[in-house]
Amino acid sequence: MSPQEFLLLNQSRLSHPARTLYCLHLRRMATQQQPVLINYPELGRALAVEDPLVTGGFSYQVTARQLTQLFDELVQAGLIQLQTIATPSEHYHQQYVILPLLASQTAPLAQPAFAMHTEWQPDHQFVGICQLCGLIDPHYDEEERGEFIAYWLGRPERFATQHQWMMKFVKMLKSRRYQRKQTDTIGYQQITVATTTQNISSEPSQRALEMIAHAQQLKQQQGEDHE
Repeated sequence: MSPQEFLLLNQSRLSHPARTLYCLHLRRMATQQQPVLINYPELGRALAVEDPLVTGGFSYQVTARQLTQLFDELVQAGLIQLQTIATPSEHYHQQYVILPLLASQTAPLAQPAFAMHTEWQPDHQFVGICQLCGLIDPHYDEEERGEFIAYWLGRPERFATQHQWMMKFVKMLKSRRYQRKQTDTIGYQQITVATTTQNISSEPSQRALEMIAHAQQLKQQQGEDHE
C-alpha cells in the first residue's frame, strides 16, 4: 500500500464499509491498473456478515443502493475511477473501475505511534542509533530495559514510534552511564585524598622534629649540670 492510499483511506469522511470494500475486495481483484468489473451480487455476498446466533441469518448486509453509496464515497475520495462512462447510470453494476493509486510506487509507510507495553524491546536498528548518538557500548541488561518500560507504562497517554522509543532508551542509557562514571570518579578522588591525608599525618612534620631535637638537647644539658 502506498502512502497516498493510506492517507486517503484514513479520511474521516470515508465510512468503514467503504474502506473494507476497497481494501479487502477491490484491491484484491485489481492487478496494477487493470480494470475491475463491478458485480453487485458478488460484492454484496462478500460484504455480508453472518449472524452466529441465527442460522442462515446475517448481522450485516448491504443493498444495491448502499453499494452505490459506498462506490460514490470511493470515487469522491479519489481511490477509484470509472474507466468509461458510455451512458449515464445511477449505479456501478457491470461497470469497469480502475484503482489509480495501485500502480503508485510503493514506499514504506510512516511508523505508527503506540503506547509503551510490557513486551517492548529495541529492534535491529538499535546499534546504529547508539553509534549515531555517541553511545559507544550498545549493550544493556534486562533490568535497564525493565526500568525503562516501567517508567513509561506509568504514562499511558504518551505515544511514540519505535524509532522514538529507541531514542528515549538511548538517552536513558547515556544518562545512567554518565552518572555512574561521575560517581566512580568522585569515589576515587575521595579515596585518594583520604590516603594522602593519612600518609601526611603518619609522618612527623619538620617543626615536630625540631621540637623533639630541642627537648633532647635540654635533657642532655640538665644531665651534665647534675654531674
